[in-house]
Amino acid sequence: MKQTNWNTNTQKVRAWAENQDPSDNLQMVMLTLTMGDNAGNDELRSTYWTAIRSIGSTLDNFPTARRGRESTLTEEQDSALMAVEATLTAAFASIPTEYHALLLSVCVPHGRTGGVYADMDAYINKQVSSAHAEMVKSIKESRWDGVSLDDGVPQITPSLTKADLEESEEE
Repeated sequence: MKQTNWNTNTQKVRAWAENQDPSDNLQMVMLTLTMGDNAGNDELRSTYWTAIRSIGSTLDNFPTARRGRESTLTEEQDSALMAVEATLTAAFASIPTEYHALLLSVCVPHGRTGGVYADMDAYINKQVSSAHAEMVKSIKESRWDGVSLDDGVPQITPSLTKADLEESEEE
């Protein structure tokens, strides 16, 4: 595994690990990450990554490999997005349990999906996914450079409102 791929993949795992309860398997993942960081060649990194994926498959919400096209984001942008997503996940996870039923009954999936979220994890995953999409969109629209954070908060210029768009079209 190339060093750049190792860095990208392990950042996701490290961000995920920050919000996990201590366990033997988590310790093994972290130890294997350290060994891979110190690996001298691509072949060893691949071996360590295979072990990490294998151990991680037994853990809840372990980051999965990206499918589809390669990301157009730079390594710095990818790191910033992962940091924001990890913080956002932690923020949602810190909502006291007694409020979960309320949130799950009134915050429902949008559009034709209908129904309700299966559990708080499903709700959190959807919110983080929506935030990711908004951050990527803001980068593509040049409303954010993808790296500027102020105390962990992305410095995104809001998109124009419908009224602003109509006003600019009239000019």
